[in-house]
Amino acid sequence: MEWAKAPEVRDQMVLFPQRLDDVIPIDHNVRLMDDILSRLDWSKWEAAYDLRRGQPPIPPRVIASVILYGNLTRIRSSRKLEEALQIRLDFRWLVEGRTIDHTTISNFRRSNADALRDTFVQMGMLARQLGWMTLEVLAFDGTRVRASNRRRGSRTPDELRKMKEELAAKFKELEAKAAAADSADEEVLGGTDNETQTDELKHELADVRRRRARVDAALAELDRAEKAGETIPSRVPMTDVQSRVTPNKEGGFAPNFTPLAAVDVASGMIAAPDVIAGTDEDKHLIAAIESVQKQFGLAAPPSTVLADGMMSSGENLSECQARGIDLYSPIAMEIDPDNPALRSDPTQPVPAELIDRLPTGSVKRNGKKVTQFTKQAFVYNKEHDCYYCPQGKMLSFSGTSTETRAGGTKIERRRFKATDADCQGCPLLVMCVAGQAKQRTLSREPHEEVRAAHARKMATDAAQEIYAGRRHPGERPFAVIKQTFGARSFLLRGLKNVQQEWRWLTSSFNLDRLMSLMRSRAGPEVANLVAHSHPP
Repeated sequence: MEWAKAPEVRDQMVLFPQRLDDVIPIDHNVRLMDDILSRLDWSKWEAAYDLRRGQPPIPPRVIASVILYGNLTRIRSSRKLEEALQIRLDFRWLVEGRTIDHTTISNFRRSNADALRDTFVQMGMLARQLGWMTLEVLAFDGTRVRASNRRRGSRTPDELRKMKEELAAKFKELEAKAAAADSADEEVLGGTDNETQTDELKHELADVRRRRARVDAALAELDRAEKAGETIPSRVPMTDVQSRVTPNKEGGFAPNFTPLAAVDVASGMIAAPDVIAGTDEDKHLIAAIESVQKQFGLAAPPSTVLADGMMSSGENLSECQARGIDLYSPIAMEIDPDNPALRSDPTQPVPAELIDRLPTGSVKRNGKKVTQFTKQAFVYNKEHDCYYCPQGKMLSFSGTSTETRAGGTKIERRRFKATDADCQGCPLLVMCVAGQAKQRTLSREPHEEVRAAHARKMATDAAQEIYAGRRHPGERPFAVIKQTFGARSFLLRGLKNVQQEWRWLTSSFNLDRLMSLMRSRAGPEVANLVAHSHPP
């Protein structure tokens, strides 16, 4: 009995070399992906090249294919891609045996933002031509992805200012030592020893200079955020100063960015990607919808949008209403149709036997929790611009106040107040007025009416059924990009570069999704496309 022998000895000359095309199975994804990309228009990429000078460049479609396919195969770094082009047959087939160094790949990945955006849209247009991307219903969501920054590599603004002073003093001290060493007589200082000391000082000066640059960059980011009216971060990451220390999805805190995606529910493909530094995803919902409409040349925005509860802000609801968009998003506002406060004539008291059924909540009074009527026990009258209490007494408009919320958003509240006489003589005073106050006051936000209407809509079974369609298509892109592509942290630094990297990742996701749709829903036109990707 003998061990099986190798079919070929490694140093054996081959008389009839195998074709590169023969080693890739006919149903391999790399073939279909390459065929899809070959059908796109790459003129925007090619316009950036001057073919009259230097060596003939590698076609941009080839380098883009390497990055996109690298994401699909969990190979994201430029050096790893360079290695894959040398040893992996599928990569060698993709580039037709070319060699591309990691610097070329890295520079290509960072540039060509407009051209990449055009290619992203072309993939979506292909899906629309095949009848899959309808752009009628969108799902909008966000996630967290780690920045290219050490988890604990952040400082408070006060620590940064102190570091700036200390490093400035250290730099001045080292400069003086270096100047003294340069001017000293070499023979007196001992020749070789003096050279060693000078070299050490130069290295130390270079290190302090690098640290000062990082501190200056962090302080500049603080200054930019303050001028822009943004919330000043309590800690600034030192490596990627444009990231923010935010809660991780898996728990804890770290420097992160927040990638966003508006997903076409029908196809599951991403229609509009973006990345923000903070966690205020709700402020970017309308921009994402507008981006979809503009990119794909739609006459009107998508008719329906599904989003999580963070998106049901008054501003978003009002903007969606103005644009004719039906937003389905949970809202923290309970609407009880059996609430006895909702009576036909609010100027009349709620019947005594129904008082116990009025909405109540817990508040602190003199350090103790007590039960008090909530705002839902009062009825707003739009015609008279006032509230009516459970006893039918009026709370009249008394002025406005401004509240600053997280993210720097300012909300103007309209205040309503009952009279002292009405409250002090009321049998429900204990259940209505807290602490040392003499009368009940209420506030009303600008979009409260539209929020109440939205809450009534979301309380219906029909709305809940529609909203249930968000989870799978809305959350799948993030799961695939993080788990299948392995993109749990960004490779690049700075918001602009990270946005570019996210578009590469979302383009790869759309390619993957498009290939899946082609294989599972192959009609005559699609079957021809899939067949075309196979060798004869």
